[in-house]
Amino acid sequence: MLFDPSQTEFAHDFQRAAWQLGIQILPPEISLANVEDEETREGCMQIYNCAMEMLTDMYNHKEGQTENPIGYRVTYLLWLLNGVKSAPFKRDVDSYAYFLEKIPLYGFTYDENLNAWTNDRYPLFCEYFARFADLYKKRKQNMGDYTLRLDFRLFVKRINLTFDDLLRPLPDAERAYFSELREYAIAKGMKEEKVEDRFRYIYKKHRSLELRIYPPELPTLPAYIVVPFGQFERFLEIAENQPDADALVQYILDNLKFCDGCAANVTSRAKEKEKKKCGYYWVNIRDEKRLSCAGSSITTWQYSKPKKALSDEDIRMMKRMTDIRIAQIDSSTQN
Repeated sequence: MLFDPSQTEFAHDFQRAAWQLGIQILPPEISLANVEDEETREGCMQIYNCAMEMLTDMYNHKEGQTENPIGYRVTYLLWLLNGVKSAPFKRDVDSYAYFLEKIPLYGFTYDENLNAWTNDRYPLFCEYFARFADLYKKRKQNMGDYTLRLDFRLFVKRINLTFDDLLRPLPDAERAYFSELREYAIAKGMKEEKVEDRFRYIYKKHRSLELRIYPPELPTLPAYIVVPFGQFERFLEIAENQPDADALVQYILDNLKFCDGCAANVTSRAKEKEKKKCGYYWVNIRDEKRLSCAGSSITTWQYSKPKKALSDEDIRMMKRMTDIRIAQIDSSTQN
C-alpha cells in the first residue's frame, strides 16, 4: 500500500506532504458504501482515481514540483473548473501557472467551444467534482474536510461518523493510544460526542477530554490530545495535592497551551484589548510564569513547539490530567 499510515521515513518533505494527504483519503468501499446511484458512484470513483494518480505522481516524483500538494487536490482544481485563468492570489501565481501546464498529464484538456476544461480519461470528473464541492459548502463539515478526504458520503442523506473515522488515517501506535484513552474516558462515566475533526468526552456536562486529528493539509504527525480545564488555579491546586505532584506539575508546565484565538485576526494595536476581553492573565506555577485564559488547555501539540509522536508517557500523563479534571468538576458541583 503506497499511503501507509504507519510509514515513518520519507525521501524529502514534499513526499511526506503527499503522503499526509494520501493517508487521509477514505477507501471507496467506505465512502461509497451507501451511494446507490450508479452514475454517481462512477463519477466519484473517477475523482478518486484521478486524485490518487496525482498524489502518486507527486509522491514518486518531486522533480519540477513547485508547490504544496494540497493545491492539486482542491483549491487549484476548483479554480480550474470555475474558469479561473490566473491565480487570484499573488503567492499562487507561479505555482498555478505550473499547475496549468502539468494538468494535461491527468487527462484534462481545454475545450475552446465549451470554454471549459474537460477530461477524456475521467469524463465524469469535472461534473461530479463540482457537485461534490457544492455539497461540501451546503452541509455541515465533519472530521476535518470532506473534499480533502474524498468522503463521498456527502452524496447520501445521512452520514454516520464513528470513532473509526477518527482512527482511519492514524498510524497503528496512535490508533492504540486513542482507543485506550477513549475506553478510559467512558469507564470514568464520560459521554462521547462527535464534533468536527475530533471526539469530545463530557463529564457532568463539562468538556474533559478531546481526541483530535490535524487538518489533512498539514504535513505533520496527525494525532493530538487536549484536556480543557476551566479555572486553572483549581486545576493546579488539585494537581499539587497528588502523590505524583512533581511529575504532574512539570507536565502541566511543558504542555499548557494559552488560547490566543480571539486576538489572532485583529491588528496589533487592538490585540491587547481583545485579549483582555477573553480574560487572559499570567499564572505562577512553582515560580514560573505562563499565560492562561478561559480557552486554555493541556495539550500534546502546540504551534510554538516541535511536533512529536505521542508516547506511552503522554498517555499515562493525560490519564492523570483527566483524573484531575474529574476531581475539579466534582468539587465544583458539590459546592
